[in-house]
Amino acid sequence: MVETRQLEKQLTDRVTDMASLWSSVIEYEDVEKVKEQQDPSDPAYKRLHHLISLVNEKAAYSNASLLLPEKSDDNSVKLLVTSKSFKEMGLESFSLYSASDDFIDGLTEAVQKRSAASSEVHQDQFGTWISAFSPIVDSKGNIIAILCIDIDAAVLKSIQRDLALYLSGLFLIIIFLIYFVLKWGLKKVLEPINDIISGFKEVSSGNFNVKLKPSNQSDLGILSERFNFMTTRLAILFERLSATSEQFGTVPRNISSSHRFEEAIGEMEHIMERTKILKELQRAEKMNAIGQLAASVAHEIRNPMTVVKGFLQIFLAKEEMTEEEKMYIKLMIDEMERAETIINDYLSLAKPDIEQVEAINAGELAASVIDLMNSYAMMSKNISVASEISEGIWIQGNASELKQVLINIYKNGIEAMKNGGCLSLSVSSEGIYGVFEISDTGIGMTKGEMDRLGTAFYSLKEKGTGMGLLVCYQIVDRMKGRIEVNSEKGKGTVFRIFIPLAID
Repeated sequence: MVETRQLEKQLTDRVTDMASLWSSVIEYEDVEKVKEQQDPSDPAYKRLHHLISLVNEKAAYSNASLLLPEKSDDNSVKLLVTSKSFKEMGLESFSLYSASDDFIDGLTEAVQKRSAASSEVHQDQFGTWISAFSPIVDSKGNIIAILCIDIDAAVLKSIQRDLALYLSGLFLIIIFLIYFVLKWGLKKVLEPINDIISGFKEVSSGNFNVKLKPSNQSDLGILSERFNFMTTRLAILFERLSATSEQFGTVPRNISSSHRFEEAIGEMEHIMERTKILKELQRAEKMNAIGQLAASVAHEIRNPMTVVKGFLQIFLAKEEMTEEEKMYIKLMIDEMERAETIINDYLSLAKPDIEQVEAINAGELAASVIDLMNSYAMMSKNISVASEISEGIWIQGNASELKQVLINIYKNGIEAMKNGGCLSLSVSSEGIYGVFEISDTGIGMTKGEMDRLGTAFYSLKEKGTGMGLLVCYQIVDRMKGRIEVNSEKGKGTVFRIFIPLAID
């Protein structure tokens, strides 16, 4: 359509220039005589008719006429002189011509501007035209007539029609090309994707020997490589699964190849459950052995230690001893008391579960622990203590044992902050559990150190035995609770003790 507008502008400029040029050779005296006489035999008329007809001869596809500048209410204008082509269309000189709105707009513009003007493309009963108008003025400057030159604009319609047909054909060709290119391209692109989908179907049916061909497309090539790696690893995994099943004495039927994937997953879950049970049994046997050993050793050692401690206390009470000797005896008594604490921890492991289970107010228990340990925190180091206790939380357990757990973990938090810090204890509820949360800003732990917490004889303290936390884990486990630990080296540790809520 841009080409059509450009051609239309060229035609308009051409016909406007023609009207300006030819109007300059028309004598206004001849126009005045023709207006006055209106006689086709008059020499003035003949001269004007010759000039107007000459326009038709010099410019192809054009018509020329001389009009009066006035128009009637019905858009009719009077023709003073017409060319031969107008006569062929039935328009004689001194007759009225019923013009279109675009024609009248161009005529009016020429009269108002007193210079050459043109109309838009317009149609009448004779065809499609672009008209140009140039005023003819008398000696006083009055417009006495308008030279009108019409150029045939039917070529524009023809060009528009041809262009529309050309664009339609080109559009259809492009559509067909795009269709075939896309069809071919999608086939090439989707071929490796279909292979991947087929591969996943084979894997889901239990065939882990399927391999995909490498693809030239970078992303799909990487996906194919990862798929092949996955099937290789799955094949190895299921081979090991078969071997593990043989060890447990429950060998599935050809699980490595033809067994269905879902059944293999079920077998894996079964093996994991068996492994978990075995670990629990091993842990129970280990704890039982430690308990029996602790009980036998503790009873054998406790009595002589009590006697030694008693005599040391007697020596400490004597006045004739020097301060240095008293200091040494006091140091020995302190070490005996520490050994006694360790023995009590060992006895806790061997103690049977005969404690009374009761409903405990978690907030009151936490408050009593805070009151008990605040002075120790203040005296030991520059430690600030915070608490956030929700009221009305009742839990099911043994109050004295749970208090021992909280004191032990609280004390560990204090000892972990060698240069001071902040220690907090909060009480809340989550689901079916009451939760005690003890957090410190101490030295923290690595993941490997956290994994070994609760293991006998493992401690991060210089003089620790690891029995304190082992007892804490055992007590909470007996109460059907759990302990969760979150720690970061150099930033601190958070212990969360979950105890079942009391049933109303």
